[in-house]
Amino acid sequence: MLFSEFFQKWLHETYYKNAVFVGRKGDFYTAVSVGELFGSLLAKHFLSLIDKKILTLPLQVVEIGANEGYLSCDFLSALVKFRPSIFEKLEFYIIEPHEKLQILQKQILQDVEFTHKKTLKDCHFTNAFIFCNELYDSFACELIDNDKMAFVKDFKLIFKPLTPALKKQCELLKLQKGEFSPYLSSFFEDLNAACERFVFAGFDYGGFLPQKFSLRIYQNHQLYDPFEVDLKAFFAKSDLTYNVNFTHLKYLIEKHHFKLLNFKKQSQALLEFGLESIIEQSENKEKLLSQAKYLFFNFDAKFHFFEFQKSPL
Repeated sequence: MLFSEFFQKWLHETYYKNAVFVGRKGDFYTAVSVGELFGSLLAKHFLSLIDKKILTLPLQVVEIGANEGYLSCDFLSALVKFRPSIFEKLEFYIIEPHEKLQILQKQILQDVEFTHKKTLKDCHFTNAFIFCNELYDSFACELIDNDKMAFVKDFKLIFKPLTPALKKQCELLKLQKGEFSPYLSSFFEDLNAACERFVFAGFDYGGFLPQKFSLRIYQNHQLYDPFEVDLKAFFAKSDLTYNVNFTHLKYLIEKHHFKLLNFKKQSQALLEFGLESIIEQSENKEKLLSQAKYLFFNFDAKFHFFEFQKSPL
């Protein structure tokens, strides 16, 4: 089978479907695992977009890939502190295809009125703020090695000639060796069709013009090379991930005529969101300072914040 099919079966048809935990109890950490500071900073940024009239009320607020729901919880809790009056002009949604994760999200957000949607294809948003954390790195990908691509047989990676269509796309992106996700293009098409207007804010790790494979396995916070281990032993029992191809991401933003608002290192973005003011105004400065140190020193330079906008014609 194609490697992308193997990836999809591993991650989305089994691993995520079984409602994996993120953080100390899981296989990997994200910025959300650190504590409420990350969601509070995103809420501060969201309010600044409203104050600058980049976003206009009323709004649909949407998280994609919420996992247990902690980012949405932290984001909404911060809005209660910063500007509670705004809630009367917001509708909240989570896009989540997996039933077990939907149950977890309802438990974490038990005091929040929100609507679950399974996919973007089920949605129609007139004016939305959409956010996600480490979403694109979960999209199934192909492994490209010059004029060859990966297939999986009996849990072994084998490389065969590229299909003509995929070869054309790789040439367009000047991709010779690395990961290519056909699902990224499909996502942008669905996003465009589902929304009349939006601001999309996301965090993910990646780089431009990849020259090597970044595919890796995380299990109990240990890193494994999928080219050196028995894939059958890890299949659906651990996280499979890779660096997002930001060249592809920016190409799709331009292709769909979206406006790029931000693209910068995650650490820089969090500073600009108002880190200093949130810590200064907190009644528990030491706790937030500890979280800030973790966010800045445990998430390296490949982590980025990207934000783009669709406006009506």
